[in-house]
Amino acid sequence: MEENEITSPFVEDAITPDTGSTQPTAPAPKRKNWFRRHTKLCVAVVILAVVAAVVGSQLRKSKVAAGASADYQYVRTTTLKTTSLNDSVTVNGTVKSGDEASVTVADSAKTYKVATVNVEVGDTVQEGDVIATLDTTDLEKQIENAEQSYNDTLQQAQTSYDRAVDEYNTAVVQHENNLIDLQAKIDDADKNLSDAQDALETAKSSHDSAQSAYDSACSSYDTIKAAYDNAAASISTFTDAVNAAANTQNDAISRVNSAIAAYNADPSEANQAAMNEANDALSAAQAAYQQAQNALANAQNSCSVTELGLYGFTVIQQSLNSAEQTKTSAQNALTNAQNAVETAQNQIETCESQQKSAHDSYDQEKNYSTIKAKAQSVEDAKTKLEQAKRTPDTLTTLKDTLANCTLTATMSGTITALDATVGSVCTGTVATIQNTDALVVEVTIPSNDVPGLTTGMSCNITSDATGDDVIAGTLTQIDPVANDSGTFGAKVRVNGDADDLLIGIQAKVEIVKNATNGVFTVPIDAVGTKEDGTQHVLRKTGGEGTDMTFEEVTVTTGDANDYYTVISGDDLKEGDVIRSSADLTQGIVTGSSDDSADFFFTAGGDEPIGGADAPAGGPGGDVGGGPAGGPGGN
Repeated sequence: MEENEITSPFVEDAITPDTGSTQPTAPAPKRKNWFRRHTKLCVAVVILAVVAAVVGSQLRKSKVAAGASADYQYVRTTTLKTTSLNDSVTVNGTVKSGDEASVTVADSAKTYKVATVNVEVGDTVQEGDVIATLDTTDLEKQIENAEQSYNDTLQQAQTSYDRAVDEYNTAVVQHENNLIDLQAKIDDADKNLSDAQDALETAKSSHDSAQSAYDSACSSYDTIKAAYDNAAASISTFTDAVNAAANTQNDAISRVNSAIAAYNADPSEANQAAMNEANDALSAAQAAYQQAQNALANAQNSCSVTELGLYGFTVIQQSLNSAEQTKTSAQNALTNAQNAVETAQNQIETCESQQKSAHDSYDQEKNYSTIKAKAQSVEDAKTKLEQAKRTPDTLTTLKDTLANCTLTATMSGTITALDATVGSVCTGTVATIQNTDALVVEVTIPSNDVPGLTTGMSCNITSDATGDDVIAGTLTQIDPVANDSGTFGAKVRVNGDADDLLIGIQAKVEIVKNATNGVFTVPIDAVGTKEDGTQHVLRKTGGEGTDMTFEEVTVTTGDANDYYTVISGDDLKEGDVIRSSADLTQGIVTGSSDDSADFFFTAGGDEPIGGADAPAGGPGGDVGGGPAGGPGGN
């Protein structure tokens, strides 16, 4: 035996009760509705079960004769193949239309009998198609009588109005010319007033601008004046120093001139020394004067108002002069603007007086008693005519009722329910229209599964009606509040080809939270962990039944669900037979010939074939010389 090879502690092969032959392994189906999609296999299993029952009966007879029972054992295994691991939630629901509308009878038409029914259940209709009509014979007669009464009343009102208009027009002609002349005066007065008002608005606007400019000029002047005063104060000391140095220099010049004159008169050594001393004093005075001037120049140049962008005393002084001129000009402009406003106001008062006089004259002429009376007659006749033109409420109600007696489709779709027969009275919903091309599956989700779900997740939809087909869907809605049973309602939109997915049937929906594709998966118990933390599986190296031998293969685990985990390893390949339990004391199944029927219906995994608790998409279990593993449950 090779190093690392592990031998099952059980030496008895798993054999069938009748022949002792080793059973072949079989991969587990992954799809839902396993029995429907594997009809032939189920028939074969049933036949084998019958044969096993017969053989088991014979074995039991032999056991009774021999005084002992025939037991067998087998090891659960799984065969590696590239598959997908889904982390999903599977729920049940009902197929419904995603778009539904009802055709109902209005309250005003609920007393009328059905005259015609134009559709049957299953018919396809377009929005606006007539579904049924009601008998409106009596209603149409009522409408005819109401319309005749309405027309008579309208004709009388129209005649009275026309007469009143003629009488009014005759009276108006008599003073129409006076009104025209007076209206012309009003128009002139209105225009003059409008022009004066425009002039006032212009003057006010100019005044506001001038005021704003003056205020701005004053503010600017005050700011610059303050800056100038500060600058003048800062250089005053330097100016005084320059003046003092200038006086000192002038005194030194006078002493030099006096010393020169004395030396010229008497070029003695004493006068020479005095002249030299005077020259030295002058040089010192000149140097002091130059230094004072330099200090003053530096002070003048260093004076600045950074916030105003003014640098140097001369610039500040010039800016102050300019600001003062600007202020003076702004003040003159403001005075002119004030005068213009006063002139415009006086002109408005004059124009308003002229306008009032023109309107008073016009109103006096307009208030001619005969004209007023005739005008009132016209207004009264007009009011009655307008009232007569309004459709009476009774006639409107009758016509609305007539319109309600034609029942039309409120949307395009298929008639799925119809409650209308000729001669009957409909008081509620006449027909139900559903869009069979826009289907949803309404499901309920247990509360513990809701936190892991979000709208937009992909779904796999199956049903008895669709057989092997898996239809794509999308989770579009999860109710925010649980229902009375503590579960949450949800809707799944059907995306794929759903010709066989009929409204009203039950469907099973797998909501895929995560999907890992192209991987090897094994039952979680198939992975063992050593003390050093490394993980491994047991891969078959030989033997059959309980005589199988295995070797440890180091693996790395990945994504997992409640039943299966993803494994990877450099030494793994498709077709490897892996022991379903890494614990050698587990994964051994013992059967008896007395349980031959159970022999054929026990899956290679932990669940019976089609077990309800096993997930879809997991690998089927194999057994070493025992029954084949079944599909994951749904």
